Amino acid sequence: MFIKRYYSKLFRRRSRRSILLKLILITFCFGAFIQINYNALYLLSQDNYGNLTLCTNTTRNKTILNCSGDPLKQWCKNEINLCHSSLSIYNKLFFVTHSVILQTKFAQGKRLGGEDIQTVLNQAEKDEYFQFNKEFLKLPCDISIPKDLSLANHLPSVLSSITPYRTCMDVHLRINETTIAVNRQDYVNIYHTMTDLYTVYLLCRFFQRDPKSVRILFVDAHPKGNLDIFWSKLFHSYTRLGQLKEYPTIFYQELIWSQPQLNSEIDIQRNRRQAPSFFFDFRDDILKQFNVPFEYTKQIDCNSLQIFLLCRRNYVAHPRNPTGKITRQLQNEKQIINDLTKVFSDNSKINFTYNYYENLTMEEQLKITTQKDIFIGMHGAGLTHVLFLKTNRTLIELTTAQWQSQIHYELWASMNHVHHHFCSNKDGSAQTILNCINLKISQMCPSMTVNSLHSNQTIKLIPTVSKNISNSTIHR
Repeated sequence: MFIKRYYSKLFRRRSRRSILLKLILITFCFGAFIQINYNALYLLSQDNYGNLTLCTNTTRNKTILNCSGDPLKQWCKNEINLCHSSLSIYNKLFFVTHSVILQTKFAQGKRLGGEDIQTVLNQAEKDEYFQFNKEFLKLPCDISIPKDLSLANHLPSVLSSITPYRTCMDVHLRINETTIAVNRQDYVNIYHTMTDLYTVYLLCRFFQRDPKSVRILFVDAHPKGNLDIFWSKLFHSYTRLGQLKEYPTIFYQELIWSQPQLNSEIDIQRNRRQAPSFFFDFRDDILKQFNVPFEYTKQIDCNSLQIFLLCRRNYVAHPRNPTGKITRQLQNEKQIINDLTKVFSDNSKINFTYNYYENLTMEEQLKITTQKDIFIGMHGAGLTHVLFLKTNRTLIELTTAQWQSQIHYELWASMNHVHHHFCSNKDGSAQTILNCINLKISQMCPSMTVNSLHSNQTIKLIPTVSKNISNSTIHR
């Protein structure tokens, strides 16, 4: 009886072990099957040198585009597909390449980009760009570019560099995430940086990609700039083409070639007064990424009116200006600040402040801007901050007759539902600026009073009724 029980238990133990071994074997085989199919799916295998071998495969899912609004609807109407959609050109502005191989040695230039500015002072601007030679890009078939296709800036040379690959090729780096190639020009000018950022952001929305999942490839060779932080905040990350030279061949699953700066939908050449697609999402995403709270429709508080003067000082921004000399400045800036501070200090309903944005982080700049009701500054890139003012606020642009034809910030104010006022400051006096401020205060807060600059007399501000803009309703 004892022996029978012993063998019965032993049999059950062996059965359980057998089942367990079978489960382990099945799991191992299933895992190996998945791995084999994964490798087959991507057509990659390790060679003896540790590189990746890529074989031609033109099969891919069709990209679903977002064709809503202006200009996306127009982009969708003008689409040219070549090479089984491995190359698609949109509205003769930009193009996207799929299953593309980039050969870095065929991008020739004197600089790699990303250098500290002090090490490249006085370098020629042409040294900050690459020349794209034949075989820079390779696609899995022959390409015949339409003769009537005329793209701008660097894009024609990129297109003309394309050659086919038909057999297996060794690649040293594979990028599966969507990547957007950007060739920047005025990379340390916040106005032009915003035009580039918006263009890339709009491309993300057009191709229905989450901006935070999209990589940026700078195909220029500019040194480091204080505005580079925008690219890492708004998108996944950025890489410089010059820093990828250690990889002779790079495979990109999807590489989008952005239109140049001057073709941005919010550049002055477009002459837009109405916001294009995703403009407000773009602005809100920037503020979100910099952790800046923002209430777009918050009403103007006439018991605590926030007036801000943006001042300018010399600083080195790029190699062609080693002295850092800024041309458009208030010559008697200190006196103007003192005079305006004195005038507004006696008014408990007005908070007047000033600052130099060159000294502040971008987060600090944005936090200041979003809290202001009247933003004052000389014509210049700093007025780009009009994008981050709340609705119904006012931008006072100090200018001369020479610059009044430049309507960059007037257009952006209109897009953002902000009131814009040119203040001609020929004599450079605080009184002229104060007159412009008083005019806008009278429209924003009709019952408010301020002191005159030259006396202790209180001035009652009586606006023209038709110009009263106090908390008026402006829709997006």
